[in-house]
Amino acid sequence: MADKKIKTNDKARIFKRYDDLFNCSRCGSCTSYCPVYKNTGDEAVSPRGKLSLIEAISQGKLDFTEKISDKIYTCTVCGYCDSECPSGVKINELYEEMRQDLVDSEKYPQALDFLKRRLSEAYNVTFDTNEGRIDWTKQIPDSKPEDFLKDSADVFYFVGCVSSFSPRTFSIPRAIVQIFKKADVDFGLLGDEEWCCGFPLLSSGMKSEAKKLADHNIARVKEKKAKTLITSCPSCYHTWKHEYSKISSEKIDFEIMHISQYILKLIDERKIKLNKLDLKVAYHDPCDLGRNSGVYDEPRKVIEAIPGIDFIELAANRNLANCCGGGGNLESLDAGLSGKIAQSRAREIIEADVDILLSACQQCERTLAAALKKLKKEAKRKIKVRDIAELVLESMNAK
Repeated sequence: MADKKIKTNDKARIFKRYDDLFNCSRCGSCTSYCPVYKNTGDEAVSPRGKLSLIEAISQGKLDFTEKISDKIYTCTVCGYCDSECPSGVKINELYEEMRQDLVDSEKYPQALDFLKRRLSEAYNVTFDTNEGRIDWTKQIPDSKPEDFLKDSADVFYFVGCVSSFSPRTFSIPRAIVQIFKKADVDFGLLGDEEWCCGFPLLSSGMKSEAKKLADHNIARVKEKKAKTLITSCPSCYHTWKHEYSKISSEKIDFEIMHISQYILKLIDERKIKLNKLDLKVAYHDPCDLGRNSGVYDEPRKVIEAIPGIDFIELAANRNLANCCGGGGNLESLDAGLSGKIAQSRAREIIEADVDILLSACQQCERTLAAALKKLKKEAKRKIKVRDIAELVLESMNAK
């Protein structure tokens, strides 16, 4: 199984976490929740299996190898194992440090080199020209892209790579900008000064590369004298809110909010008026917003504030919500498995028999819409997948 015996296991990051590894009782409580295990049946890619491999490496019984690397990276980083571990083991932290060791040992999946090159050269995950980050604004009525590029504003909206460059998700930032305009929010966009938040690099174990992006982004927002930074991507939110302070030397002196939190603030301040919509909707908790950041109530309060909405909770919700399959770079490493996980969640949504499935994440919207389309014969009705911001704008425009 080993390629070449390494001589520095005692200096590897994961070796220093041996006490945390020892706290794992191998009870397997995490296994029944893990979306990867449930859709593969492979014990080696379950949290318990991964921790057994990591412990063996920390003891010098196994080496860093490509085969082990494949197992460690077969993960959506959804955090379900962390939330359900009775021993309180911070499994995601162990994965993160193990991935850093695999990067240092050059045993990580080589497909991630392409991702690293994209971000170091183009500053976005799609390898598009970064100057096109606000091309999606061209379809917004009564405005021009340059209207949103300001030297300073109270609020700056950090759009994120997917919403900036994926046409299937352009409707999300367009809705947010129109909500801001209707609510007279003093806001701006960073344009090509916005770089990827660095989450794909952090989840891959490439922390030093992520730091460069973090330092740049924080400095640009501070230059704009922003009081609040808004994100619509939960991974961007989690990275800004919980990771930047760990990896960046730049101090954050402004508030960081997810769009669901900010919209609720606008509703409470009576800056937007919501009109009646006769719809039956369910809400999918994004992993990085829910389990990994603790934001559960605000999206639900926004939904419930819309008159006429019949809000249905999915069977698995809040900290028990199942993953959409789109996290942790899994889609780029194993698209088939990512799709299976998405379809598992889609079947739960079909069971709820709603008109609309809402989320607060462009990645969840994309993966679940694709999964529901594949399973349309199983559904009693056509289920649309929308972002909360899109529904709020529809309610504001309703007669």
